[in-house]
Parts: sequence; C-alpha cells; structure tokens
Amino acid sequence: MITIDSGPDHKAKIRTSHQRSLKLGVERDRQKPSKILSEQALKLSQERNLRLVKIAGPFVQLLHEFVAESGFIVILTDEKGFILQLAGHDKTLKEVEPYNIAAGASMGTDSIGANAISIALEENSPIQVTGDEHFVKLFHDWSCSAAPIHDEKGTIIGCLNICGHINMVYPHILGLIVASVKAIEYQVKSSFSEMRQKEAYRFVSQILNTLEFGVLGTDVSGTILRANDITYKLLRLPANQIENSKMQDFIKDWRRLFAQVKDKKIIIDEEVQISRFGIRDTFNISVYPLTDGDGSVSGSVVTLRDMKRVYKMVNKYTGMEARYNFDDLIGESDEMKRIIEYCKNISDSPSTVLIQGESGTGKEVLAQSIHNYSSRRDQGFVALNCGAIPETLIESELFGYTEGAFTSAKKGGKPGKFELANGGTLFLDEIGEMPPDMQVKLLRALQERAITRVGGEKLIPVDVRIIAATNRNLLQDIKKGKFRQDLYYRLSVIPVYIPPLRKRREDIPMLINFFLNLKSVKLRKQLPDMDNRLFKKLVYYDWPGNVRELENFIEKYVNLDGNLRLADEFVSADIKQTDSTAEHELETESMNETPVSPVKDPSEVVSLVELEKDAIQRAVEVYQRNMTKVAKALGISRNALYQKIKKYGLDI
Repeated sequence: MITIDSGPDHKAKIRTSHQRSLKLGVERDRQKPSKILSEQALKLSQERNLRLVKIAGPFVQLLHEFVAESGFIVILTDEKGFILQLAGHDKTLKEVEPYNIAAGASMGTDSIGANAISIALEENSPIQVTGDEHFVKLFHDWSCSAAPIHDEKGTIIGCLNICGHINMVYPHILGLIVASVKAIEYQVKSSFSEMRQKEAYRFVSQILNTLEFGVLGTDVSGTILRANDITYKLLRLPANQIENSKMQDFIKDWRRLFAQVKDKKIIIDEEVQISRFGIRDTFNISVYPLTDGDGSVSGSVVTLRDMKRVYKMVNKYTGMEARYNFDDLIGESDEMKRIIEYCKNISDSPSTVLIQGESGTGKEVLAQSIHNYSSRRDQGFVALNCGAIPETLIESELFGYTEGAFTSAKKGGKPGKFELANGGTLFLDEIGEMPPDMQVKLLRALQERAITRVGGEKLIPVDVRIIAATNRNLLQDIKKGKFRQDLYYRLSVIPVYIPPLRKRREDIPMLINFFLNLKSVKLRKQLPDMDNRLFKKLVYYDWPGNVRELENFIEKYVNLDGNLRLADEFVSADIKQTDSTAEHELETESMNETPVSPVKDPSEVVSLVELEKDAIQRAVEVYQRNMTKVAKALGISRNALYQKIKKYGLDI
C-alpha cells in the first residue's frame, strides 16, 4: 500500500537527497541532465519496458488531458529514472526543451540532482518537491509530484511524475499521481495474471501437441471443444471439421461410452473403429470424466491412439522386429548373388512370398531382409512358427480373440499376429506344419484381407504382407493331402528357393572367416588359427544342418581356442570327409535347384590364413588401396582389416 510522507520525515528525505547530490558532485547551477541515452539505447529501453509503456501510456495521456491547460508536464520514467515518455502543454514543453528534459534524459540524482522522481525512486515512496527543495536552481520555480510504480512482485519498475510552475500547484496533484499509480499497478498485476494464463495455455498446448496420441476435450453433450494437432493427423481432417463436431459423428458407440463416464467411470484402452471417406481405421480409446466444483460431470477428456502405432510399440518391446538386412547374407556364389538381387527387386511388392529351403539355410534372415528393404520397413515384422504352436492355440495366435471367447481368455481380449503385423510383414515359418483346418481359415484371411477374432463377429481389415517359409516339399504334401493346393498357389505368388550349403561350397570359406571373427568378438576370445587339414574337412563336409550347423561348429571351435586335439575329436565324430570329388557333385532336386560345377581337387585347397592373405591383397589391388571399400568387400571392419594386415605382415 502506498503512503504519502509529510512533515519532519519529508524534510529528512529532502535533506538526505541534497547531501547525496553534493557527494555525487552535482553543481547547483547545472542546466541540464548529465546522462542522456542515445537514440538506439532509448529504443532498447522502451522495448525492455514495453509492458510498462503499454499500461502506463494511456494514464500519461489521461493526466495530460486533465492538467494540460494548467501548464503541467506528465513524465513516465523507468526504474532508474530515465524518461520513457512525457506529455504536456506545448508551451511548457518548449520551455524545458533547451534543458534537455526529454525522452532518454535521466532524472536521477547523479544526473540532475535531487528532484521528485529521484527521491521517489530512492525512498520508494510518493513525494512532492517544491521550489528550493530541488537541488539545482533550474527547478526552483517548479513543483513536482512523483510516485514509484511497482510490478506484481512489489519491485519498482518505473515512476510517474507531474510537474509545473510553482504558482500553478494544486494541493490534490500528489493524490492524483498516487491514484493513477495504483490504477497502473492494478493493471500491471492483471496483465501479469493474464500473461501467466496465456503462458500456461500455450505451455499446455505445446505439451499436448508433442504427444504421440490424440487428445480431445468434449462437453457433456459430446461436442468436441478442443483437440491437439495429432488428432487432426489421425483423423485426417482439418481443425474446423473436428472442433464443434459431435463425437457421435466419429464413434458410433459414443453414447454407450459416455454413459459410463457420466457414472464417473474411466474407460481404458477400448478399441473402436472410426470411418472417414469410406476407410475404417481401428483406434485405441480411453475416456476420462471432467467434473465441476460440485462434482457433476461436465465433459470428458478422450485419448486416441492409432492401433498400428500401438502394435508397432508392442512389437518393438517384445522383440518382433526385423534385425537382418541383405548385407547379413554372407556369400559370394553366383546363386546367392542372384537370390539377393531377385529378392531386392520383389521387396516392395505386396504379393505373398514363399521361401523354400532346407533347415538352417537362412530363410528367416532372408525374410527379414526383404522386409527391411521394403517400404514397410518402419512397421512391424511379426513371426509365427506354425510348427511350434499347438493346434488348439494356432487360430487365436493368428487372429486373436475377444473377451470371454474361452475360459482363460484375457479381459478385453487379445490381438493376434495379423493385427500386430498390420501395416507390416507377417512371417509364417514352417507353414507346411499348419493343420488343414487352419489352412482354410488362413486362405480366407488372405483373400479377404480381413480377419475375425476368435469369439468375435466384427470383421477387422488388415494390411499385411505375407512371407511364408518351409523346409518341406509342399508339392509332395499336396499329393499326400497334407497341404491345400489353393493355399500353396496363394502363398507362392513369388517363390524363392535357398540352396543348401553343399550346393554352394564357394561360400563356405567366407562363412568360416565371418563366423571366426564374429564368435571371437562375441566370446571375447583371441581369433584362433585353423590348419589346412581341418579347413579341408570343413569345406568338403556336406553340412546337413547348413549355415546354422557351420555357425555352431565355429562357435565350439572358438570356445576351444582352436585346440586341434579337442577339435579333431569333435570333427571325427561330426564331420566325415568324402573320398572323391565325384561324391560332391550336385544333383538337381525337386525344388528346381540349379546344378553347379563340381568342386576342385582337395589338394588344391590352401589354408585359411593363405586365403585371407590372398583375399586382402587382391581386394587392395581391385579397390586401389581404398581401405573403406576393401573392408566392405571383405565383410570386415576397417580396424579388423588393419589388424590382419599387421598380423600377416603384408606390404600394402
């Protein structure tokens, strides 16, 4: 609250201010302020005090109109006494113009001696200074009334002053100044509250717009009052077609949902379908009641999540993501190069793919590579091993189930692999093991591009790319009645066959080298050397378990630190070298495998060390010492390349 000083206390303030003026070296005959802001500095000061100028400016003009004809000047300063704005009678303004009493001039004690403005700011109280109470003689014919202006925290932010000739002084001038300052301070506080409200609103809006799910606010009638930006993207509609619309227009079941909310119940994670432009999308919805002060429900807060995004998150944290790329397929044989190039070309096709090949040839690695090379790479890759799921559960695993579908069904139901893979890829491994009755249901789902959960009636559209794999000869299974012919042709729109390792032996040295490096890093073991005898056995072994078997053997070999005695015992038990090259000639099998040339005489095989040396030297020549390209071509890192060059003492 502002108090007005008078009497002895007033005289003490005047005396103290005069003493301060003397100490600061102010001359009594000083004719103008010693401190004046430059034009640029004044502009910066006015910008810094913009809120004060905006609020106090109208009061300056109002006071000017009130006292203009009396010859008074109204002055607004900042917290240091620099004039921000002044108004008054034209004659009076011209009279003080030679003394530089203008915007930018300092009315502080050190600039022009004790005056009403300087004392009001120093003493933090209103004051009226008349005649020789001013320190400099320049103002002895003037009477000035000033009061400091405070912000919402009580901090001085400026000063309001009225001054005029001493013979024109009104006794109520100081009261007028104090009343004006009170009004200014009230508006300053109000503007602060309004500003805080706007900041809070902006802050909340920014937070809502950073969320990855939609948020809507409704009134009790279901009218949408506000929505965040992601809502417009999810519904693919502009703001003016969502706000002020009815929730019933988007969610047909809204009345049932809000009836529960009216009873102050919270709806969590319920699935709803929203149709726009003839397209139906599934969303996860939660609804929370909004209550008034008396506890009555006045509206609701609704959150919307795209089920594709929900499933993508589920897939991410349950490991159902594709980790492999085509670069992970190790092999330099013509057949592997052809397969990789072929699969890259068909990666973006929506058609189903059937990958056939023996166990351990890398069918899932190829499936993941196809997915990661396609436009679906940012969506889920969901795998289901059809041979590992009991017949009684495979339907619910594929299509999901509704609440109450069977005794152990979870509350709210559960989505199946089709829904989890929506927008992405569903990999059906060991498709040949799928029971006949499920083959019919799978075929229907593929044809209709929609599924129905177990125990449910609602048809759920799904956008899924199917990649199936098998190590069985499905054509023979069709003849035996174990696999449906129509499903086979529906799956094998794009057939891919991965040959066994024994039919691409030229890939074995590269695989041995790759797994030796990989396992030594993984097991934190030193890279063991391999003698020529063992290397020959590995190259000419048939590897019935294919790449998986080779990988497991190399892991055991690295674990044994290359101990030849222990390794020989293992090899003699698991690997039998054939006696002649004729036994290694490849035959064309029922899956249209392309025969390759017979392997060379075993005596021509050199040690892995020599192979590595030769491979490094040739790669350096081919890529003209570009070590980045050399390392990439050899399938190793630059650091590993330099380590091998140093290890083998190669002059490169």
